[in-house]
Amino acid sequence: MKLSNSHKQIITAIGATIFASVLAYTTVHYLSFLRNLENIATDIRIAAFQPNQPQSKDVVVLAINEATVTQFQYRSPIDREFLSKTLKTLEKKGAKAIGLDVIIDQPTEIFKDNLLKKTIDELKTPLFISYSITPSIVNEDQLEYLNRFVPEKMRATANMATDPFDGSVRWIYPGEASADEPKGFARKALELIGQETPKRLVEIAWRAKPDMETPPFPIYPANTLGVLPDIWFKDKIVLIGAVLSITDRHKTPLSVVHGEGDDGMMPGVLIHAHSIAQLLENRSEPGISPYAKLVIILLAGLLGILIGFLKKGIIFNVTMGVVLVAGWWVGSMLGYQYGFPLVPLLAPTISLGLSIWMMDILIGKAERKQRQFVQGAFSRYVSPEVVKQLVANPEALSISGKRTELSFIFTDIAGFTTLSEKLSSEALSAVLNEYLDGACQIVLRYEGTVDKFIGDAIMCIFNAPIAQADHPERAVKCAIELDHYAEEFRKRQNALDIPIGITRIGVHTGIATIGNFGSQTRMDFTALGDTVNTAARTEGVNKYFGTRICCTQDTVSKITHLSFRKIGDVVLKGKIESVGLYTPVLEEELNNGLYQDYLKTYDAITNAESGVLELVEQMCQKYPQDSLFQFHVNRIRSGVISPLIVMEDK
Repeated sequence: MKLSNSHKQIITAIGATIFASVLAYTTVHYLSFLRNLENIATDIRIAAFQPNQPQSKDVVVLAINEATVTQFQYRSPIDREFLSKTLKTLEKKGAKAIGLDVIIDQPTEIFKDNLLKKTIDELKTPLFISYSITPSIVNEDQLEYLNRFVPEKMRATANMATDPFDGSVRWIYPGEASADEPKGFARKALELIGQETPKRLVEIAWRAKPDMETPPFPIYPANTLGVLPDIWFKDKIVLIGAVLSITDRHKTPLSVVHGEGDDGMMPGVLIHAHSIAQLLENRSEPGISPYAKLVIILLAGLLGILIGFLKKGIIFNVTMGVVLVAGWWVGSMLGYQYGFPLVPLLAPTISLGLSIWMMDILIGKAERKQRQFVQGAFSRYVSPEVVKQLVANPEALSISGKRTELSFIFTDIAGFTTLSEKLSSEALSAVLNEYLDGACQIVLRYEGTVDKFIGDAIMCIFNAPIAQADHPERAVKCAIELDHYAEEFRKRQNALDIPIGITRIGVHTGIATIGNFGSQTRMDFTALGDTVNTAARTEGVNKYFGTRICCTQDTVSKITHLSFRKIGDVVLKGKIESVGLYTPVLEEELNNGLYQDYLKTYDAITNAESGVLELVEQMCQKYPQDSLFQFHVNRIRSGVISPLIVMEDK
């Protein structure tokens, strides 16, 4: 079975989406410089856009700092008698569990070593102690001593799960990588208080500070423990560890903003505090699963394909791509403050860019050739908007039309026939071309379609070929601007002794048949039907009322943001039923009171109130330049007091 061009394009698009997405995912995952860029984008969000969180109420850090170690004869290992006293004091203060983030891998003073060993064995408070079997951390002799000193049930692997691409600690190390390795430090803490934890790498949800001055966890100098209130430690998980300037420091995602400080190069005990608090509070990981990442990357690739299918050209495609990427990056950065997860940024960007580029290569050349053909064949016959539709959808070249609601503008210059007799052909052509050019620019600015010119008259269509939900209001606003333009143009020409008349404008909305009509050698995009005739007659009746813009009830009823004065219920030439006709109210008419006075006067005419003639005559004197007051006073003087107007001619 032979595939159509549209089916071939869909298959091509699916293949391009998959290829671009897989390529983006794998390159960012395996190429170190791209992975580092993705990490930086992630770290910026974590460090700069994370919402503030209250200080932890469950985890406390007892910090071995410079003030602590200076009271001993040696800095390392930490004085074992001091550690023994610290553990006993914490038990007295009611600690829920104690984590000793100190590797006890070598002997010191025998008395102090035995004292600490005795304390560890006798302590009733759940205790877990840093442990490692990693050769780079402990050699065989050290491991043997560590195994003798620390009971197996208290061992907690202190290793950090770092990113191999940039060395940052990003996950909670689960431990149990082998039969000899105990659970990771954070998992051991949760085990001792009876809480299950996953045996896998869990991305750390770093706890943000409550404010610039307050740390995420209460941190107290270890040497001050004896004088601190018991309530600060009661029922807390207390972690004991070094926060010394060059000891046990690890790079974290926060370093992208905080550099070498405690947040950027964080002491291991604080990393354990973040990990334990996260597991204890069941806080979700900040990122998303690999499958979810792949879905986002696929959607970005699909979006690039859809942009290509718009067939707007490479400049449009690139511009749209840049706008979407910028929106995705900025939205993801700022959205992280409000709970938006850590979604990938670089891989979707690459996927989007690749798919746009591939679509331009795969179908762009053929589309450009087709576009050139359509533009060359039809630009001379139809409006630019129609050409755009034909370029985007060649199937629109079908001769058959469709019925739809449209808004029409018809314009005509009063006395143009007389003007054409007075001017030379060259002068007439120059004036008319200048007038039509300015008028067309206004119509196109409101995205109307200039259907045709009939001498000095213009026929315009709104809501075709491009759908416009606000087409009635758009048409009226366009008519108001056309009126302003035409009046300024008339005044300039009259000043040059060129007696061009006023421009009369009609606006009507209704159902008509729109489409391409003609033969294989000549087609015209236009509208057909009685609605078109009504629109043309609406323009013509302006001369009867002295107005310059006339709009039908069908148009006015669909507009809420503009004001109108009702002319009357008019039975147009050749019609049986009347149609409400209106003229737009300009801003100056709202400000000078004319609109309000007219509403009162029209109500009096509608209700045939006594004294209506005197009222209308007063309005004529108050607004001598207004044609509608003059129209109504002439009718009333002839004995007609009614909003119904029957036209004898066009």
